[in-house]
Amino acid sequence: MQNIPFLPSKTILSFPRPGRLSDHINSRIRSLDIDQETVEALLCQFGLKLSGRAKNLPNARRNTNLIIETNQGRKIFKKYRKDWKHSTIEFEHSILKELERVKFPAPRLVSLPDGQTWVSSDNQNFCMFDFIDGKNYSSSFLVRPHRVRMMGTSGRTLAALHKQLVGFQPKGQHHLGFTGFDQDRLRDIPWHAKKIEELCSLSSQISEPEDQQYADWLVQNSKQLYQELFDLDKTLKNVQLPRIIIHGDYGLHNLIYSDLDHAVPVDYELSRIEWRMSDLVSVISKFRYKDGSYDYESIIQFLHAYQHEFPIDDAEWQHFPLVWKYYKLMKGVQYWISYFETNGPVRKLRDSRKEIEYSNWAIKNPEWLAKFRVVHQ
Repeated sequence: MQNIPFLPSKTILSFPRPGRLSDHINSRIRSLDIDQETVEALLCQFGLKLSGRAKNLPNARRNTNLIIETNQGRKIFKKYRKDWKHSTIEFEHSILKELERVKFPAPRLVSLPDGQTWVSSDNQNFCMFDFIDGKNYSSSFLVRPHRVRMMGTSGRTLAALHKQLVGFQPKGQHHLGFTGFDQDRLRDIPWHAKKIEELCSLSSQISEPEDQQYADWLVQNSKQLYQELFDLDKTLKNVQLPRIIIHGDYGLHNLIYSDLDHAVPVDYELSRIEWRMSDLVSVISKFRYKDGSYDYESIIQFLHAYQHEFPIDDAEWQHFPLVWKYYKLMKGVQYWISYFETNGPVRKLRDSRKEIEYSNWAIKNPEWLAKFRVVHQ
């Protein structure tokens, strides 16, 4: 593993980015993302009461979250997106309960008296977690040696998470990934064929010039996109890569650090049964700069730390470029779908194109893949 310069303590040196400061200020001055009446009413079902002022969580992304003070300590109160099904919530909560059972550091669900871990009100679903002490550094400037060392911590933590969940079958079902360890995907290749055809039709109705420009490119490349997905799916099915429960959205944005060497992964909404290499592809993708280059030092630190904890054999590693391409193409389709599901913004079409364009990166850069690899004797 790469040597990191001596660090006198485990304290993380960081400076907030301007965007983080503005998000923090905005979260404090705007009205609560979940009205207090709803919070108080649902807290009663958990047998809890508010003991202080609720606050918006500044860095919430897909869902609405509050930090609340209760008579049993600080909690995170969460409202799911409306399109999130009960079976998907059950899948996530099943994983979190297993991690709690084995004492793995992860968010701890607060249960109702009957053991249920979420409540519904007005066609919305809510749950609650114990507050995790520490800090998220995704929107901070970090001292370079600290950032690199934190990537090693991140790699070890993901490896430990993967190992802990090997063979575990959650309850419920996630719409992404495989439906089981020996079953096909819910969103299989026929599903993608129908969806891409539908997306092409919807794209012809876009009126905004910039949006239309990106949509036209996607439509023009849709046949090749589907054919490559079809071919990759057929090849990788025959390989039978190891499947595990992956985190699904792992990275600095979903890690709470207590110090340089200890981090807790949060946000398991996208956890699913998948090739474990897909989680690694997802993480590495987040090390890409705006100009398209990659932070190779951080990638190497992350992957070497991961492989020292949870080795990857040669047969699995040699298919990494194909998993990379498959993951990127699938991600491109997801962004395209999301654009229409959320009525924009245009960046979703732009990101869809970027994912597709970067799908061949691993195939074209074998010299870097060799540096990522740790060979165990």
